[in-house]
Amino acid sequence: MANITPFRAIRPNSVYADQLVFTTMQAESVSGDLNKNESLPPIKTLLESPARQRPEVPEIQVKSFDEVNQTLKNLLERDRLWQEKKAGMYVYEIAHKNTRQAGIWALTALSDYTGGTIKIHELTFDDSVRRLNNYRKHTGLEGSPVLLTYPPNIIINRIIAETRNNSKKTSLGSREGFHRLWKIEDETTIQKLTEAFAQIDTVYLADGHHRLESAGRLAAEQKAAGLPVFDTISSLYIASDQLQMQEYDRVILPDAPIEKEKLFDQILENFFMQPSRGNKPVQPKENHRMGMYFKKRWYNMAPRETPAKGIAASVDAAVLQELILAPAFGIEDPKTDVRLKCIGGGKAMEELETIIEAHPDAIIFTLCPITVNQLIEVADAGEILPPKSTWIDPKVPYGILMHRHF
Repeated sequence: MANITPFRAIRPNSVYADQLVFTTMQAESVSGDLNKNESLPPIKTLLESPARQRPEVPEIQVKSFDEVNQTLKNLLERDRLWQEKKAGMYVYEIAHKNTRQAGIWALTALSDYTGGTIKIHELTFDDSVRRLNNYRKHTGLEGSPVLLTYPPNIIINRIIAETRNNSKKTSLGSREGFHRLWKIEDETTIQKLTEAFAQIDTVYLADGHHRLESAGRLAAEQKAAGLPVFDTISSLYIASDQLQMQEYDRVILPDAPIEKEKLFDQILENFFMQPSRGNKPVQPKENHRMGMYFKKRWYNMAPRETPAKGIAASVDAAVLQELILAPAFGIEDPKTDVRLKCIGGGKAMEELETIIEAHPDAIIFTLCPITVNQLIEVADAGEILPPKSTWIDPKVPYGILMHRHF
């Protein structure tokens, strides 16, 4: 069962929201600027940059986290941020281009993770988990939610629709899209939502593996030490039929010239390949269809057969890794090889074109987006997707709703 609870969110004062949530990242810091009438840096800069100071020695860490906590206090005292007086859950909607998604934002009990209600599809890196654990321990702050998906539920759908139709909304906009929030304070509605989620046997972590793992580890440490336990995590639930997943392409920046004939011989051992008509960029829309850009030419590709080693091994990112990246380029570890870049999302093709201009020798492989069903099948099977397999929307702006455990 999925265990959710309401929370007293910290949110931007509407007068400053477009600065705090949507402005371009700035290098400068932080709390001293709050006494000025000038534009504010984004919340993410204000509340995370101090914690990135290096080296990570105790004296610097203590000072850094004190700075974060003081900055948050100043933002609240100077009315740049508000903390809700009454706890609630939220309907969150993101609309951009021709897509629209809506879901429920609440707190999730970390026991859902340790108890197996939440299934994952990605490995985590200990160093990233350690850093997030340290931040959470000393600030208690969550600036954005983990993203969870679940099978569509008629009761949850009805509550979302009724809330959107009958409640006052907050709307924030940017070039990337519009973000809308409706707060649910009615206790009867909150109880109905809580009961509906409790009937869901399994939810799937779509985004936020490192944050969830670090939260789980910290809670266990706090419990073992007899300290107050941060036993929930800020979560956005988007039904599986609403969740949007986009392409995640590969770019190779070779450190030596690549011989065309040799490369094509290696590719043709395992792939069908033909030039793109009119040399149009190839962005596949079907599973097991790929594109390749090499020396100013685009090609369509399809594997002659896919490895039969499990569900995760059959996704296109894994097929590309096993049949091309490793044997043809010697890229054995895509997580660490500096020659490999991963580009994803709705603007992927624009970014690829920029890379081509800057790096004429770049070799590009474009992939069909993985589906939500593939993600769920991998998680259900207890398998792990290759690194950088999923580019998932919505991308929730940092600071639109925050939660603090203190």
